[in-house]
Amino acid sequence: METVHPHLKRIELGNVNAFLWTGEGGPTLIDTGYPWTFAQLIDQLNAAGIQPADLQRIIITHADLDHIGGLKGLTELSDAAIACHTVEAIYVTGGQLKPFRGVKGKLMTIPVRVAERVYKPRVAQVQELLLEKETTPEGFTIWHTPGHSPGHIVLHHKEAGLLILGDALVYINGKLDLPPRVFTPNMEQAIESLAKLKKLQFETACFGHGPCITESADATIHAFIDKLAGGERG
Repeated sequence: METVHPHLKRIELGNVNAFLWTGEGGPTLIDTGYPWTFAQLIDQLNAAGIQPADLQRIIITHADLDHIGGLKGLTELSDAAIACHTVEAIYVTGGQLKPFRGVKGKLMTIPVRVAERVYKPRVAQVQELLLEKETTPEGFTIWHTPGHSPGHIVLHHKEAGLLILGDALVYINGKLDLPPRVFTPNMEQAIESLAKLKKLQFETACFGHGPCITESADATIHAFIDKLAGGERG
């Protein structure tokens, strides 16, 4: 577990991150990892002095299995409200899978469907449906960034200088990149959504995959977006 801000901890769950917010409106968990890392998630919450029953809210950036895998288990231990973008709620609750891209995507659908049937991570109800520019009790402003998933969101905390990106971008081996194409049904839309981030200032950027950027993160991400606009990638 890594403290990236006095009120935010990064919880590494295999190759995906969840985030624990302990400031105003919290404690709040942002994303929940894979189903098979649920025990690890609970251990990490306990290490931070948080029991599942203490959680006030669970915010889901998008409903891919690696981000909602611990959600069902948490509902059995906690009365925390589940929140996601209104468009994404059908994937969080309906058991539907977003479409994957191309022939490889169709092949990848098979093991994902098997995991869905084995672990049954989805929930019956979302208590809070989030919309663009809405501010949560924690102080995060919601930015709807579709493309990787139809209801994907990015969370911006202006006062804390934080941006939580979900899979809008990844940061692997010290390099920013777009999310994997095979898992992104509309890459063109995903790139267009990044333009919203150019309006935001933040010192620290946190990703669903990879470590956080903790200094001048806005300048780094803005420069990456400019390169994309110029036809470059990476």
